Amino acid sequence: MELSKSDTKMTKGLAILFMVLLHLFARKTNLPYECIKLGNGVPLIYYFGLFGDCCVAIYCFCSGYAMQLILEKAKSLKEYYKGRLKSLLKFLTNYWIVLILFVIVGLITGDSDVPGSFKNFVLNFFLLRSYNGAWWFVLIYVILVLLSGTMYSMVKKYNPIIINVLFIIIYGLAYIQRMKVVINVGIVSVDSVLSILALLGTSILPFVWGMYFYKYKLFTKIRLYLNNHISNNLLVVISILALIIMIIAHGIVQSLIVAPFTGLITIVLFNVVKKSEWINKIFLFFGEHSTNIWLTHMFFYAVIFKNLVFTVKYPLLILLFMLAITIGVSYVINLIYKPLCKLIK
Repeated sequence: MELSKSDTKMTKGLAILFMVLLHLFARKTNLPYECIKLGNGVPLIYYFGLFGDCCVAIYCFCSGYAMQLILEKAKSLKEYYKGRLKSLLKFLTNYWIVLILFVIVGLITGDSDVPGSFKNFVLNFFLLRSYNGAWWFVLIYVILVLLSGTMYSMVKKYNPIIINVLFIIIYGLAYIQRMKVVINVGIVSVDSVLSILALLGTSILPFVWGMYFYKYKLFTKIRLYLNNHISNNLLVVISILALIIMIIAHGIVQSLIVAPFTGLITIVLFNVVKKSEWINKIFLFFGEHSTNIWLTHMFFYAVIFKNLVFTVKYPLLILLFMLAITIGVSYVINLIYKPLCKLIK
């Protein structure tokens, strides 16, 4: 009763919807759309967008969960990393296809930032700079995969309380550095490394939680307990209420620091509730396109095609327009990616 590949893909589908909501609607002023506003003048959709900041935590959790599963089945770390390096090459191939496609689009449209200088293109190619803000996680994901063997050894060897306390402390310090930039040396290369470490430090906690969830088969235990004590209908009601409470609470505590915790609760609720087949298919569909949506969506409102999706004026239409564009582009990307992917053996 642990998470299947379909379960994790559906969870990534949920995460990508949260990401799009976050990037489109987590804004209070200079709104490029018409929307319902609350008594305090803040758009209602803002609070849903704000809650979407748990998207990276959800993705990290799923990645850590998958890495733990693969590591436990691997005969050796050498075998594990051989497989992971192939997977990373496939992932980076996907990224490079998106990069080159939008560089071509940028050249055609005469965009001043994409590709920019040749140096800028090279830095983007090697993950050292980002044409759009959503790409920062590409490098962090690569680093997490490379560190996963070490993380596995720590999870296997040391007391889970010690490990969790350690990474919560790391998370707190990294969050402060990421948001406040307490340490600023003034040397570009050093400050860049510090920035990367801060991003890594705020991503590794949910990654470790994912590893622990598989190690201790917590989804099996939670599901068995709930199946024996609560009907699925009641669980649905509880989950909806919990989600509403978290959205309200996050609206009060408007800080990214809560993202791993809201993300973890959301993951558990999403995966213990029995969903109808059509709902599963919807999230599975978005999960299958999640990487391409992640890598492309900012081009249609912040880079190259600035404010394009906001031309339809209303949040629901904006969201649907964004998803339609990015999924359409995803099919084009996959026409190139899938044949190349078959060559990586």
